[in-house]
Amino acid sequence: MVSSNSGVEGGSGYAFQRCCVVFLLFNDYKKINLENYFICLEHHEDFLFAFLDENRHLKQIDTYQAKKSRDDWKTDLGLCEIIGKMTAVGKELLKDPHDKSNDYQHTLNFLTNRNILLTSKQGKGIKQVKVKVQVSNRREKYSDLTDTIKANIESRICQSILESTQLENVHFQYIDFAQSYESWQRALKGLSLEHFGQKVNDHEAVISSLMRLLEDAEQTYNNDNKVLLSDSRKRVTKEKINETFNMFTENKKSFDFWRQHSEQISRKLKLKLPIQRRAKELIENCFDYFKDMQQVEYRKIYKFVETRTDIDKQHVNDTDCIVDLYHCYQSEFRPRLDDHMVSFAVIAAYVETRGMHA
Repeated sequence: MVSSNSGVEGGSGYAFQRCCVVFLLFNDYKKINLENYFICLEHHEDFLFAFLDENRHLKQIDTYQAKKSRDDWKTDLGLCEIIGKMTAVGKELLKDPHDKSNDYQHTLNFLTNRNILLTSKQGKGIKQVKVKVQVSNRREKYSDLTDTIKANIESRICQSILESTQLENVHFQYIDFAQSYESWQRALKGLSLEHFGQKVNDHEAVISSLMRLLEDAEQTYNNDNKVLLSDSRKRVTKEKINETFNMFTENKKSFDFWRQHSEQISRKLKLKLPIQRRAKELIENCFDYFKDMQQVEYRKIYKFVETRTDIDKQHVNDTDCIVDLYHCYQSEFRPRLDDHMVSFAVIAAYVETRGMHA
């Protein structure tokens, strides 16, 4: 029996799987984000997207066995063994005790960056039937294959692992990734640029943050070596992903606001030039700290700025309002943070909590 934590112990060799998750997330984000969903890695399968109904019951799961390869795939024992193991995953999903909707369904996807050639058996005087999954035909259902191709595949699967009723849920999918990690990063950065455009400053940081989220879930061990979809520690939720996205868009708004008003704010808060030159770094740190439960002072500043909307009514421009919030906070709490750190925390919190579009 293979340990359910064996994939976790594989460590960094699974970068391809995480890249595939981010690719699929960005590629179909508008549709995915309409749903309540979570993502798991090394949990039943390399990764999966699970979708919940209004009662938080599972209504759809899409699992992925993601394999990078230097060579194209063909209908041999290696590929057919993978298909057999995927059907076993389908059976495990049905057995998982997480509540499911009455119309629950799942797909079992083999995802790769190389062509997949699915063929019938060769024989004298018999024309071999071929189906190729590639850049011009990126997805193929097992159920749509000819009976002769199915027969060839099923004859090569060890019957001890084959769950034949799950074959109808199997899909073959091509992902347009080159061979190197660097090329994957460039492709994902391009997808982030398409999705966010100028709404964020640093698209590489968006990708690396998503990767860290996914890696944290991937490297979390299953309790008692049991794989359960109800295990929240193995989930990357919709809320967590959107929180990450919002952090970057709010960061951009805050830095744009700072650039527009830096001269006035710096003069009134006595921010020296060396500090002004670190504005981007300091603002980025603030958004990290606002979400960090250990950063009590920053979270307190955020809450203070969020709740003291009464101060807004006393001013006719944002700069004066920020300066007043800064002085009120310093007077009331006498924080241990350096003055310039309080300043930038107030600026970042103000722009986010006031819903500004600088």
